[in-house]
Amino acid sequence: MNVKTMLADFLRFVTPKTMHKARFSVLLDAVTALTKDARCTVTAIGRAMPGSSDKVSIKRADRLLNNANLQRELPLIYAAMTQSIVSSKSQPLILVDWSNADTAKRHFILRASMAADGRALTLLQKVAAAEDYTCPHLHRAFLKQLKAMLPKDCKPVIVTDAGFKVPWLKQVRKLGWHYVARVRGNVKLKLTEQTEFITVNALYKKARATPKHLGTIVLTQTQQYETRAILVGKGYKLLKRDRNKSYKEPWLLVSSLPECLDYADKIAKCYSSRMQIEESFRDQKSPRYGLGSDLHGTKSKSRLNLLE
Repeated sequence: MNVKTMLADFLRFVTPKTMHKARFSVLLDAVTALTKDARCTVTAIGRAMPGSSDKVSIKRADRLLNNANLQRELPLIYAAMTQSIVSSKSQPLILVDWSNADTAKRHFILRASMAADGRALTLLQKVAAAEDYTCPHLHRAFLKQLKAMLPKDCKPVIVTDAGFKVPWLKQVRKLGWHYVARVRGNVKLKLTEQTEFITVNALYKKARATPKHLGTIVLTQTQQYETRAILVGKGYKLLKRDRNKSYKEPWLLVSSLPECLDYADKIAKCYSSRMQIEESFRDQKSPRYGLGSDLHGTKSKSRLNLLE
């Protein structure tokens, strides 16, 4: 079975049955073009598509990105992909992160991916303008859409970095899900045995390579949010030669998962899987080793939702 036949079978599975045959054909040609070492830009995709001339093929790729019907069908495509990827998993590890969608940082991508062997598998992503970066309203809408896509009995563990604050953690719990997240910098917290708030940076002095369960802490003076915390030293899971590098700082992790045997180690392992989504962003952006999406000059958010 050749590549185009395999891609056609996959696209038939995830695209709506009502998709027009002509639109499906152009979409298939565009996706196939990306497998031929084409960069993720309109020009490169067009040149790798079949056609009587490069000009004609580039126009086909350009019209595809502007197709309003395909943009409306995109949520249905993500939903079908999610149902297929998550399948019967009752508690998948879902990694959520932001990344810039262009080198000028006019737009950003909010992506949810399921941790897997190797690279994370994308379930849902949204492109947002720079002014909406880390916006709480956008976060809520994103989680609501993700919940609608997942099987009803699915209760994922959401893994995020320090860019996601207490309101995000509360929203995750409101959905009946669990979280593993990182806290860093000058964020203040209060340990169980203390009466005064201290910064996360001050707590780093106690960090050791072996993950340590700190019990329940109170997070931030304004939110006063109670959560379990794990402190992991900067040598965790690093090669010996890398352990003294200055940019390798300890992790303070918070989680709503119930306590269990080897709790600290399991939470640290959950968070370490977050690197998979970082790697998937690199695969997408790198001109040398990936799809080279950083080379595009697109300024339209709707076009970026399809291109990225």
